[in-house]
Amino acid sequence: MLKKLLFALLLLPGIADAAPWFIDKNETRIQVEVGYLGNSSLKINFPSFAGVVDFDDSAPQNTDATIKVGTRDLQTGIGFMNTMVQSKDYLNSNQFPDITFKLDRLVQTSKSTADLYGQITLLGTSKPVVFNAKVFRYGPSKRDPAIREAGFNLTTEIDRRLFGSTAGIPEVASILPVRIRLVMTSKEIL
Repeated sequence: MLKKLLFALLLLPGIADAAPWFIDKNETRIQVEVGYLGNSSLKINFPSFAGVVDFDDSAPQNTDATIKVGTRDLQTGIGFMNTMVQSKDYLNSNQFPDITFKLDRLVQTSKSTADLYGQITLLGTSKPVVFNAKVFRYGPSKRDPAIREAGFNLTTEIDRRLFGSTAGIPEVASILPVRIRLVMTSKEIL
């Protein structure tokens, strides 16, 4: 009986086909923009990230993902600004070295767009967030046709006040645009 049940589960769409995909660290970019005095902005790049993405391209709504973004080696291009953003007043990188996103559900909105609903944990506080995703690449890799690639532009805005970050307001913006260029591959590229 157990064997029949397991076999039946494997035939269900999405369950048998879901497989881990790998984040291409050479092509993925994570950036947050922080407005200052209403007329300029600082771009913060996060080069350290890791994640697990179980993706079924025949049933994208079954996608499961958790991604951690490191805050200790963020890059603004200005040394003292790196230190300030990492300080206790902003990201508190010593106490909270990661920002985490956990996908709750993916809703496909067209052939090339989707909304990603999930939880973001920042400064030890978790809040719901919705990323808008647009596909910019999908199919065999140019480097190796045996490997499939999926590329997405993800955008959202985060209100840092919801996570207890209020330093510098109103001179430093509280609403932060987030842009992610996520490229995944069906096999790990070393």
